[in-house]
Amino acid sequence: MGERVEEIKAFLFKNFPKLAQDKNFKITSKASNDYNCIAWACKYDDRWIQPPYLGKPNLDCVIWWPPEVREGTDICCLVSVFENQGYMICDTFEHEDGYVKVALYADVSKNQWTHAAREKRYGNWTSKLGPSVDIQHGTPYTIESDVYGKVYCVMKKKIEW
Repeated sequence: MGERVEEIKAFLFKNFPKLAQDKNFKITSKASNDYNCIAWACKYDDRWIQPPYLGKPNLDCVIWWPPEVREGTDICCLVSVFENQGYMICDTFEHEDGYVKVALYADVSKNQWTHAAREKRYGNWTSKLGPSVDIQHGTPYTIESDVYGKVYCVMKKKIEW
């Protein structure tokens, strides 16, 4: 990342204005085309999770979608992806011992999913920004924006660390 860190931060603060006030914000990886936010939220870093009918993005990556889940860009399809991974909708983004949480984002005017973020082990959150960098942020609401819309729901899954 080196010299480009300030350039990347400026770009992120422009597109995600709440990040500039987030004391937990930091860039945690270099840019990568290998995976997207949905894959990262599912703890994969070797695939791009999107419906295959959308075609392959202009990237060198593997496209994957759970075969048991109906393909689509409407938010209920993304909820189903995470239900397929063992998650269930919950009431709060707040950390709960023994659970990992994800936040699903949508442009509700179009009923389309836009992004997913995952809770890290001790309550901070992580997001993969398309083919760009991974970041850490304090809450899922920090990256609500015109780019990703609003948090549609939070889901949790029992885990064993």
